[in-house]
Amino acid sequence: MRRYNISASMPTAGRFELIKENPTSGCCQEKEYWAECFTWEDLKKVIPYLRSRGWKLNIEPVEEDDIYGKMHIYSFTYGINHDIQIMNMAGIHVIMARDIMAPKAIRDSFNPRY
Repeated sequence: MRRYNISASMPTAGRFELIKENPTSGCCQEKEYWAECFTWEDLKKVIPYLRSRGWKLNIEPVEEDDIYGKMHIYSFTYGINHDIQIMNMAGIHVIMARDIMAPKAIRDSFNPRY
């Protein structure tokens, strides 16, 4: 089964990692990461919402076999040195997170180094 990671950017707001809210946190790291990735059904709701507001998107497929050791920045930091916004997009709670301590060129690029 495949899921997706999304990063979104807008020139005035910067670049954000989008994370699906995980209502069942507290289990192992890999299961939490997988639950925070978007399904195809989620994409069909979230992508039109973001595009209608002028956001540029980068969508990356994630395979379940490749999630070992991965973690979203919000899961790791819970807001420390990060700009966090929670939005309701078409009935899905989405956490928008970005590293505010990273240099601006990295923070606003589509190739973050975190």
